Amino acid sequence: MRDLYLRFNDADEMRTQLTAAGFVDDEGQGGLYHPDISLDVIGAITVATEIQNAGEENETIQYANLPGFHVNLRVTDDSLELASLDAFAVFPDSPYRVWA
Repeated sequence: MRDLYLRFNDADEMRTQLTAAGFVDDEGQGGLYHPDISLDVIGAITVATEIQNAGEENETIQYANLPGFHVNLRVTDDSLELASLDAFAVFPDSPYRVWA
């Protein structure tokens, strides 16, 4: 079993690349499916970039979106060839969301 963290430009690129990698695109029934891969679509990731007057009543927090459209894959069949997704792999120090 292995986990992959991927970043695409947008949802359309994600759908195109995952379909090319063997996912079935069944929009009418819930989206993308693969029998040996669990898909966690995260989408845009928003992070706090600046906190002004921390701890005060009038605290202001600024937010920004990280670049890209993010998804996590949990691959249960280690023999699957997914080299076509290597160009989209990212290696976060602290992933936004992980598998339990």
